This record gives sequence, structure tokens and C-alpha cells, in this order.
Amino acid sequence: MQMRWMDVGMTWMRPIGKAFRLSPDAKRKLQRWSRVWNLPLMLMGFLFGRAVMLDAVSPFSVAYLAVVYQLSRKQWPAVAVALLAGAATKEPIHTAQTVAGLILFLVIQKIFAWVKRGQINYVPFVVLTTSAGVHLIRFWWSGWTPYQAMMAGTDVLLSFILSFIFVQSLPFFTVRRKRMALRQEEMICLVILIGSVMTGAMGWAVAGVSAVHVLSRYVILVLALVGGGMTGAAVGVVTGMILSLSDPRSLGEISLLAFAGLLAGLFRESKRWGVTVGFILGTAILSLYAGGKWHAWISLAESASAIVLLWLTPSAFFKVISRHIPGTDEYQHSQQEYVRRLRDVTAAKVDQFTELFVELAHSFQEDPSLQRQQETAHFSRFLGDVTEKTCKSCHRYRQCWERDMMKTYQGMTDLMAMVEMHPKDRPLRTPRSWSEHCVKADKVLSLIQERYDLYEYDLYWREQVREARRLVSEQLEGVAGVMRDLAEDIRREAQVLAAQEEQIQLALEELGLSIQRVEVISLEEGKVEVEVTLPHGDALDECRKLIAPLLTEIIGEPIAVHRKVIQGKTSGAVVTLGSAQRYEIKTGVAGAAKGGHWLSGDSYCYMNLGTGKYAVALSDGMGNGQRAQEESHAALGLLRRLLQAGMNEKKAVETVNAILGLRSTDEMFATIDLAMIDLKDANTRFLKIGSTPGFIKRGKEVITLSAGNPPIGILRNIDVEPLEKRLQPGDLLIMVTDGVLDAPRQAHNKELYLKRLIAEIDTKDPQSFADCLLERVVRGNGGSIDDDMTVVVSKVDHYTPEWATIRLSGMSRVERPQVAAF
Repeated sequence: MQMRWMDVGMTWMRPIGKAFRLSPDAKRKLQRWSRVWNLPLMLMGFLFGRAVMLDAVSPFSVAYLAVVYQLSRKQWPAVAVALLAGAATKEPIHTAQTVAGLILFLVIQKIFAWVKRGQINYVPFVVLTTSAGVHLIRFWWSGWTPYQAMMAGTDVLLSFILSFIFVQSLPFFTVRRKRMALRQEEMICLVILIGSVMTGAMGWAVAGVSAVHVLSRYVILVLALVGGGMTGAAVGVVTGMILSLSDPRSLGEISLLAFAGLLAGLFRESKRWGVTVGFILGTAILSLYAGGKWHAWISLAESASAIVLLWLTPSAFFKVISRHIPGTDEYQHSQQEYVRRLRDVTAAKVDQFTELFVELAHSFQEDPSLQRQQETAHFSRFLGDVTEKTCKSCHRYRQCWERDMMKTYQGMTDLMAMVEMHPKDRPLRTPRSWSEHCVKADKVLSLIQERYDLYEYDLYWREQVREARRLVSEQLEGVAGVMRDLAEDIRREAQVLAAQEEQIQLALEELGLSIQRVEVISLEEGKVEVEVTLPHGDALDECRKLIAPLLTEIIGEPIAVHRKVIQGKTSGAVVTLGSAQRYEIKTGVAGAAKGGHWLSGDSYCYMNLGTGKYAVALSDGMGNGQRAQEESHAALGLLRRLLQAGMNEKKAVETVNAILGLRSTDEMFATIDLAMIDLKDANTRFLKIGSTPGFIKRGKEVITLSAGNPPIGILRNIDVEPLEKRLQPGDLLIMVTDGVLDAPRQAHNKELYLKRLIAEIDTKDPQSFADCLLERVVRGNGGSIDDDMTVVVSKVDHYTPEWATIRLSGMSRVERPQVAAF
């Protein structure tokens, strides 16, 4: 959000524009004039030219002009004139000192610029040099005393400090801002700037009512109405301190402004009426306490004048100011708007990349009709080359390729088929039908045999390129799908859940826990995420034993500890708790290598993907030993990475198949047996590529899972058809490799034999079940291990929290807000 702080002044001018009904051209001219002649800067310059502290110190003019010179090069001459005009209203010596300071500043600034030190970073040193130079000139001209030297040092030091303050605060009036939020140091500098400007109005009074007191109370009323009691009190203290430095008689204003600002802010819920009442009460109490009757009436008159200005201020002005004060509703709203815009921009960028990847995927896809045309054209070029070398010089060319073209074409096609099917190490005789048709039959056959290897090699690499294009297309489509899901997650709007956070924190404190902060990130069912900040880092046990069970009771679904993060070098820790899965999976594995060796060609993995799904995979490399182990390990490694990246399991398996087919010219085959279990409802998808049947043991019943897909890496394109089953608590999912299934040589129906073994095992522990099944298979085979054997057993069960839910009387569940998605 970009705006100029001088647009705040335009808020005051809108009613004037409406009253005079300015035309659009007049409004544009007024805005253009306001940019060239920055009225707020000129008004502040006039008041800074008049401002004097401690009756002898005037550190504002040089510091103010130095910062304006850097921030607004077009406006600094007008600001310099305003400073001189303000100084002209004071004593002649003050005017002369201001003129000398401004002239000396321009000279020193040119010197700094000449030595490449004219940037805004060096403004404090330019101001320090200028202020010291002015006082040295004055001492040389009129002499000095120790008191004058002390006051001169104070002036130089204050000028140096004020330059830092102006660098922080003046950009609000000169530079477009991309953010609305004010940092703490920026707020302090802005308040000091406002207080310093008001010192320039010292001495202005009407019937005893001081303009400085009216302006200071008006500023406090505005900030108390916008920011509350703490803001009003803080601004009152700072403003009172600055005013007391300019006029020691105003020392009592510190307590009066601070107390009145505090009371005004405490009544801000009633808007202007509440702030008015609170400020009058604070002013009246301290005015009666600090002075006599006359002083009290003057103070009340000054407060009344400030209140009149408050009521005359447009409401739009308060809204603009409140957007910059942390803690206000408008500030929170502006921050949410900024985050929402940032979220929408980010999601739009992700959408653009998604569309880009989709387009790239489409560009790599090949039209089947075009593919057939290319194959036909390639075949025609091969025949044309053969014809060019043999038929062109033959006297029967016209008869063969014009009268008997179909017969000639068919004959050459048959010759190519014979060459393709006939073993290369055996001689090939020319068919009688072709010899009767062609006078150069032997030469044509010899040329076809000679060039067919090159033709086949060309076809092979064309197919490789086509397969690589298909693989790239599928990968890009997979990436586009992941990014599409990411864009949807980004667009899901986060909500401020202050009431729920307070309810959870109160419930935790009732248990006697020391909690620094509770932040609810999401309360969506199944996607709950809560961060609890604890004052000590060794709090993981109490999170599992107390906080997680309590949140389970309050939120209404199982909650578990996800992670703990130590906050830097401090002793505190941030513990993240979230939705626990409704089902849990325990997996056991048993295996043996062929002949009792230590290296098996089987590989397996099981993992929680972190997306509410659990994957169990088993792969069997073709053969035994290191080569088979490399094949199966490569297949599962690729599959694991793709699944963890969020790719759909079917597309992940197809991608692994394509990659294994392209990565080596050697034959590299492996089976894949994959089960994707949804931890929310136990719905499971099975993908079996060349693998042996799997089994589900449900009580005494054994269910067979089988599919007829070839091993991965054999065919270029495989059509993976997943099987879907909903598992139940207590089910055992058994996966085995072909070494286990083929072990019982005496069994005629090996699958039925293995089902009987599975049904006879009574244990429910997955590891014990896997060990027992493998042992029975080996014993049934006479103790010999003829192939690599691996058994993977996964048990599905309800998720049971480690600690029981804590019930507190009168504790209600948090209200789940509806999640808005865009």
C-alpha cells in the first residue's frame, strides 16, 4: 500500500473541496501544487525556525534543513525560506545565527559531496560540523564564557541527535511508503518530531490560552482515541518533556498530559464522547491540584479548545492514523489486507508457473497421428534409399514402380520382415516369388540386410527420444499438479482466532502450567495446528502428558505433539501440536538372502508421508545379489522421493518405470508392491507392478490382492490399475516377494498354501508375524533358501493417545470457524 503522509492533510481538504465544488482540473492542479509546495514541511519549517530550548539553544533548523535537503531536493529552498521566516519572528541574534547556520550548512554539504560523502548516511556528521562551526564563529566574533560554551556544546549535541530523529520521521511526509506499519523507533521519532514542532508555537496565546498547550492536548486526544490509554500516556510524557525544555514553567505539563492521556485512552470504547470525558477529568483533577483557581480555568479552557478541534476533525483522519498504530482494529485490518494481497499475488505467481508447466508438458506430448506419419515417412525413406541404389539403374524400373507398384512395394516389405525375423548368423536365401519378379533380387536383399541394422538403430533412438519426451511431459504434469495444490493452500485464508487462543491458554493455566503464548494457526478438522510457547526447553513430556490430552478434550479430536523448536540461545521452546491420525500403522519386516548370504536383491520401505498417508512398498530386483539389490533399491528410492514430493502414487509409479527404462541400455527390471494407506479412514490403494499377490488377514479370513501388471522397466508404457480396499482396525497387510511364494516346491497351488500358513499364525504383532511366516516357509522348503525372501507385515489399528484425555468441569469446546478458501 503506497501513500504519502501528506495525503493525511488532503483528508482535511476534502470537505473544503466539497464546499467549493472544485472541478476535476482544479483538483489536479491543487494536488500538483501540493506536491511542489509541501505545506506540512513548510509549516514545520516555520515553527522550527522559531523553536528555542532552554532560552538559548536552537538545534532544530540546521538538522531539519539537512534532512529535507536529502529527502526532497525540489522543496528544500521553500523549506529554507520558511525557516528564515520563522527565525525572523524572534530576536535579531537568533535570526542571524539561523541565517549563518543555513549558509554554512550549504557550504559544508557541498564539501562532503565533493569528497563523495554527501549521502543521507552522513547527514548527522554534516549537521555536527555545521553546528560546531556556527558556534565557533560566534565565539570568535563576540567572545565566550564557560556557561556559553556549555550551552553551545548542548546545542551541538542536540543537533546531532535530532538529525537521527528527523531521518526516521520526515520520510512520512516526503517519501511514498510501501508498508503501513510503524516500527517502535519510528513511532518514538514521530512523537518527538511533533513535540519539537509545537515548541515553535511558544509564546502564542489568546486571553491566556496557550497555543502550544492546545496543540499538545489535541495531539494526545487524537492518539488516545486511536491507540488507547498506554499510547496516550506515553505521548503525554514525551510531549510534556519537550515542552518543559522550551519553557521550564511547563514542567507540570508532563504529569497533566500523561494522566489526562491515560484516562482519555481508557474511555476510547465510547469513541469521542468517552475520550472527551476522560481527558476533562484528568485535566481538571491535576489542574486543581497543581495551581489556583485561575490556573485551573485556563487549563480547562485549553483542554476545551483541543476537544473542539477533536470534534471538528473528520473521521477519515482517525482511520488513516489508526492504520499506523499497532494494536488497533484498523491496523490489524490493514495488516490482514496486506497479507491477503501478498497471498493473492503469491498464489497468482504459482498459478502462472502451473500454467507454464502445463504448457511445457503439452509441448512435449506427441500427436499419435503425427507419430504414425513419422514412422511411415521413415520407412519410405529407407525404401527410397534402397530403390535409389538398385532400381534407378534397372531397365525394368518403369514396369516395376508404375505398372506393378503394389506388388513391388509388398515384395520389399516382405523382404524387410524376413530380414527382421531371420537370425543374423544364418544365411538368408532370396524368396522364389521375389526372384521371379525382380531381376536384381539378390542385390536388393543384400542391400536391405546391409542397411537394416542402421534402420533399426535409428528406430531405436527415435523411440528413446519419444520416451524421453513422454517422461518429461509426465514429470511436468506432476510438478504442475503439486504447484496447483500449493496455490490452493496459499489461497486458504488464515483467520485471527484470538478468542480460541485465550480459551486454550486459560485452560492450560488452570492446570498450573506456565505458558508464555498460545497461537492457533488452524482449527480445520483434521488439520488442526496450535503453537504453544513454553518458558523452558525440557517441556516435551508435559506437552505429551498434559497439553496434548487437554487440547484433545477442548478441540474434540485427537491431538498429538508434532515437533519442538528451541528458541535460539534462550531456554524457551515452541512446541507445535496438531491433529493426530485416526489410525496408526505398525510395520514389521523379515528377510533372508539366497543361500543364506548377507546381500539380498529385495528392498523395502515404509514411511509416514506427513500428508495423512502412510506408504508401504516392497521391490524385488530380477535375479540375486548386488545387481538385483541395485535395481530394487533404485526403484524404491525414486518412488520414495516422488511420493514425498506430493506426486500422485499412480503417476509416481509410471514415472519410475519410464526413468528405469531410460537410465541404462542394459536390462534393468524390478517389481513394485505399493500400498498407500489413508490414516483418516484406512482407505488403501494397492499398486502391484509385477509383484506377487498380497494378503489381508482379517480375523480368520485371508483376502488375496493380485494384479497382472509386468515388472517395472520392461515395457515403455504400463497401464497401472490400482486396487482399492478399506482396511479395518486389527487387519494385517502382508506383502511377500516371489522367493516366499515359490518356496514350497511340493505345493501345486502355492498361493493357497501361503494363505493357509497365514491363517494358521495367531500372533497380532506385525514383527512376530513376519518372523513366524518366514520361518514356516523356510521350514516347509526343507530349510533351503533358493531365492531372496522378504516378508513385510503392517497392522492397522485405531490411534490411541499415549495419555488419557484430561476432563475439567465447566470446560467447553472451542468454536471452529469456517475456513474461507479462494
